[in-house]
Amino acid sequence: MKKNCATILIATIVLILDRITKFIVQQTMSEGETIPIWQDIFSLSYIQNEGIAFGFLADYGQLLVVTTTLIIGIIVFLLFRLKSINYWTAGAFGLVLGGAMGNLWDRLSVGGVIDFIDIGYKDYRWPAFNLADASICIGVFMLLLTKKEK
Repeated sequence: MKKNCATILIATIVLILDRITKFIVQQTMSEGETIPIWQDIFSLSYIQNEGIAFGFLADYGQLLVVTTTLIIGIIVFLLFRLKSINYWTAGAFGLVLGGAMGNLWDRLSVGGVIDFIDIGYKDYRWPAFNLADASICIGVFMLLLTKKEK
């Protein structure tokens, strides 16, 4: 049960940090605005993305809400169903859960995900993302690295 609490704690921290950063962006920037932070490598760019990565599935907002809700439900189910879970896996689930909740919050409240982290060099840019996206990616990567316990 302690490990389930670790998952919930990590998910809560991710959700709070995600909400705070998105709130700051919404309050201090206009949509489409870019603020250079470090040369041409790192900027803050306020974008509302109605799809998923790269704007893919932008016309499927309701499907994305349902899919994200299912993912959250599956993670919560697994947390209470798995007999033993190590802290690594608990942390990974927490990162994915918190990120999914953060992006779901956006979809339900503003109709798309608020992205603002802009990394690249000159015309070669990675699509803007947010802390929830980063959290999900790190959590999934951690799950892929998880060894199967016997």
